Amino acid sequence: MNTITQYAGQNLQGRSFKGADLQNANFSGADLRGADFSGANLMGTDFSTSITGMKISSKILIFTIALIISLFSGYLAMLVASTTWGMIKSTDKFEQIGGYVTVVFLVFFAAIASWKGLFKTIKRVLPFMIAIPVILGLFMVLTKLSSGKGSFYGLIALLLLVVMFVVGTISRATAGTLASGILFIIVAIGGGIFGRTVGGGIGTVVMAISCAYISKHALKADNPDSMLRRIALTAGTWFGTSFKNADLRQANFSRAIISNTDFSGANLSGVDWTDSKKQFVLGE
Repeated sequence: MNTITQYAGQNLQGRSFKGADLQNANFSGADLRGADFSGANLMGTDFSTSITGMKISSKILIFTIALIISLFSGYLAMLVASTTWGMIKSTDKFEQIGGYVTVVFLVFFAAIASWKGLFKTIKRVLPFMIAIPVILGLFMVLTKLSSGKGSFYGLIALLLLVVMFVVGTISRATAGTLASGILFIIVAIGGGIFGRTVGGGIGTVVMAISCAYISKHALKADNPDSMLRRIALTAGTWFGTSFKNADLRQANFSRAIISNTDFSGANLSGVDWTDSKKQFVLGE
């Protein structure tokens, strides 16, 4: 059979063509989900009307991992809420004040992260937020006004919040790359419900919603510089179709359905993308 036509319309899920010489080959209409073309010579190759992305089994695996991580973020949210509430209920007035200040800090951090992006907030705002309780705590201890526990607990709550947001948003953003609204909602809300179930209160649900909003915003195509987006796409293309470092000059992807696909390092000069549908693509 002619090598130029032998792959047209075939089910090639999970097949490895790593480093292969497939110049001018015909993969039109083929199912290429989970296929590996890393480092292959694909000059002039026809991928028109083909399908790329993840196999169903891989999507199930990614969903399961994302859900477990989301549940863990819910547990962290419960620790944040419990620590803060314990400060507010304390008989020590300085610790109570620290609790209320911590609530303000937590709300402020969540609001800025939702507005400017999580990792930008961590880089530009978090250092100042950490410095304040540290300085106040040292001042309280050195002047013997209090034991400084309020500042210490507030710092712990803030750090737990940051870890919770990082873990929670990555899990939700990764679930978002599965292109299923239902799966995203399960992962997005699951962590919050779990956190509330184990004693976190309504605050854990609010934090879960904040994580979901940040994650959904980060996945938008007009937000290509988001670190969260890059992390999610890296995770979301891990089991997808790979064209990493492939030579795709003059390849034809017209009318192809391209999702969860990694083009990192690939030569894409002259590629025909006419009427192709692309979603969650890395390195294009």
